[in-house]
Amino acid sequence: MPAVAKFSHRCRMTYKRLVLTGSRPPNSQQVQRLAEREIEVIHEPSIETVPVAFELPPALDWLVLTSPTGVERIKADLPRLQKTKIAVVGTKTAQALERAGRTADFIPSAFTGDVLVAELQHQLLPNQRICFARGNRSRQEPLERLKQLVAADILEVVTYETNIRRIPRERLSDATFIGLQSPSAVEALASLALQTHATYVAIGPVTEQAARAAGLYPLRIAKTFTLDGLIDCILEEELL
Repeated sequence: MPAVAKFSHRCRMTYKRLVLTGSRPPNSQQVQRLAEREIEVIHEPSIETVPVAFELPPALDWLVLTSPTGVERIKADLPRLQKTKIAVVGTKTAQALERAGRTADFIPSAFTGDVLVAELQHQLLPNQRICFARGNRSRQEPLERLKQLVAADILEVVTYETNIRRIPRERLSDATFIGLQSPSAVEALASLALQTHATYVAIGPVTEQAARAAGLYPLRIAKTFTLDGLIDCILEEELL
């Protein structure tokens, strides 16, 4: 009997499960934080990224990057962008840019395109050339809003495409939490909503709006719009 008890203790499985839908897996520290609360992490990305051919416009005053993938796509152009200021949305994108050898010139106080536009407009001068380098599914509203706010040449370059990846329903059926890390994740999951009784956790307000429109409930919202913020939200939920 003691041997059985010892074996049972060593093989004890986590009894809750979090499915993360972002394109990048969680790091070891994030996995450990959840494991300490007996929450297992399963990474099931909801999108697949496909590079596309592009060419950045010349003589840019500002380049806006909205994701780490966007940084990767323009990395080869950085040597000729020494006089171009770079704005990024979020710390992950800023860290990716630093790994590529540049420091971001501007990071908004909240990691959304709307806040970036509201704050970046005060840094811009008339007749400057600003380019958004981003994916094909990025929201168009921030770019259009900036065109209304400043007398500048606002350009857009699609550097990669994202395709919806259908998540196997068996991955969701026993999930306790499902992390919604983009509106694309909502699109991928909407048709499977009835296959799970999980609590959805949105990484930010844009994803929240998509989740509410799709009827994904119960729904919690991260206070900080990062994966760490999403995890914080789950751990706070566990304490209730």
